[in-house]
Amino acid sequence: MGLDQKGDIVFRVSHGENGQWDVNEKGFDKPLASFHSEKDACSYANDLAGTREGSKVVVEGRRLVGRLSLPAHGRR
Repeated sequence: MGLDQKGDIVFRVSHGENGQWDVNEKGFDKPLASFHSEKDACSYANDLAGTREGSKVVVEGRRLVGRLSLPAHGRR
């Protein structure tokens, strides 16, 4: 599992080499999923974080503790 220094699970959203937005678990090179939009990638990462207590989402260098706050219409 992708754990940070405190032992929390970290999901990372970043602009991938393929031009899409990738969602990775910290410590793993291969993306869990890739999306055409940052919003969809963040929604997916948020859903993953919601399944694991204490997990965090990191988006392009911004550290967001816990789940992202997304409008209901922005979620899948």
